[in-house]
Amino acid sequence: MCANLTVDDEGKRVVNTNGKEIGVVDEVGAGVAFVEPGAEMSESIKSRLSRDRDVADGMERYHLDEDHIDEITRDEIRLQRF
Repeated sequence: MCANLTVDDEGKRVVNTNGKEIGVVDEVGAGVAFVEPGAEMSESIKSRLSRDRDVADGMERYHLDEDHIDEITRDEIRLQRF
């Protein structure tokens, strides 16, 4: 599926293929969602996403490209299987 990220997706939960929340979208820009990782974000997923450490509060964020997304619903963004 071709997903189209918009600013309306900010604040949505990001879930893996099993439906477990792995983070929350902090910001969206130019077809990329910046995701604050949650406790359930596996090292496997982290290794496939680009890391962004230039956050003002020192938190890591991960770049989630539209190519990684299976589906966007009203409440969440579901990842494709990596």
